[in-house]
Amino acid sequence: MTPDSTTVQPEVVVDELLNDLAQLPDVTGALLASQDGLRLAHAGPSMDGDLPDRLAAVINGAYSLAHGVDDGQGRVEQVLIRKSNFLLFIMSAGSPPAALARNIGRDPAKVESVLGVLTSTRADEGAVGFAMVNLIKRMGELLATQARVGGTPSGDGQ
Repeated sequence: MTPDSTTVQPEVVVDELLNDLAQLPDVTGALLASQDGLRLAHAGPSMDGDLPDRLAAVINGAYSLAHGVDDGQGRVEQVLIRKSNFLLFIMSAGSPPAALARNIGRDPAKVESVLGVLTSTRADEGAVGFAMVNLIKRMGELLATQARVGGTPSGDGQ
């Protein structure tokens, strides 16, 4: 069975949205990763070699640290890492599309995802944040997946 022209292909839509984000002035890369550290999709001129996988780990770690200081009064809206030669913006992006999870060989179960955007220090922080929020909203229901199902335990359980 082949998809018809009316079928939404989540991986194509996510790629297009990330490419749009990567086209912003001074943006060098955009990445969608699962909160368990896996790269789901990426775009941008600096996103080659092992950078996307390293960045997936970094944005997940930074988001997790920020979430760890939760006082129960709200949720982490954004994390910003500022270095002398780059800025890294991090936001929660809901759940990854099931098709993306399948494409990386994972169970398309529900795992929260994180959006990271790498920029030069000249980037307009407000414009980048606004574009990230819009991208997350545009993904909307596309990010919904099924609940994670327990798999077969590894090892002998001892």
